[in-house]
Amino acid sequence: MNNLTQMELAVALNYSDKAISKWERGESLPDIYVLSLIADFYNITVNDLISDQLGENKKIYQAEKIISLLSTVVIYTIATISFVFLIISNFRVSRPWLVFIYALPFSAFVLIFFRKKWNSRLYELIIGTILIWTIALSLHLTFYPRVDKMWMIYIVCIPLQLILLSWFILKVYYKK
Repeated sequence: MNNLTQMELAVALNYSDKAISKWERGESLPDIYVLSLIADFYNITVNDLISDQLGENKKIYQAEKIISLLSTVVIYTIATISFVFLIISNFRVSRPWLVFIYALPFSAFVLIFFRKKWNSRLYELIIGTILIWTIALSLHLTFYPRVDKMWMIYIVCIPLQLILLSWFILKVYYKK
């Protein structure tokens, strides 16, 4: 859970590492008091510690993470196919590589859609930041040669970033 060694857990619980080793191998079991200490140490209930439901939830959680990452891979696959199509077709596209830039905000949006699966506020902040700045990058690179001072789009992103950061701080401070 916390990637502790047997020795580190033994010190935290005031038990020997040999006893913890026996628990892991199934040669002996801790008594209810020790189970309570372990549950308190990991901030879970004793029921969570001894039930198999946690394993099932972890499998579902991992599957949902894989689905969200595969969704992002699909976006880049579509971008790659579009890029190749634009290169080999007779369409006059001056910058076909922009499809990869456009894929950045789309993938950030997909990852925001799946954010509940990751259950991390820091993750939400990072993906939100990526979404804001990649939309600006996409607009800048799309309109730059034709629109003078297109770089000013990044100035618009600064207050958006500050709003996102404020939201993150409030969420962390008030714990939802």
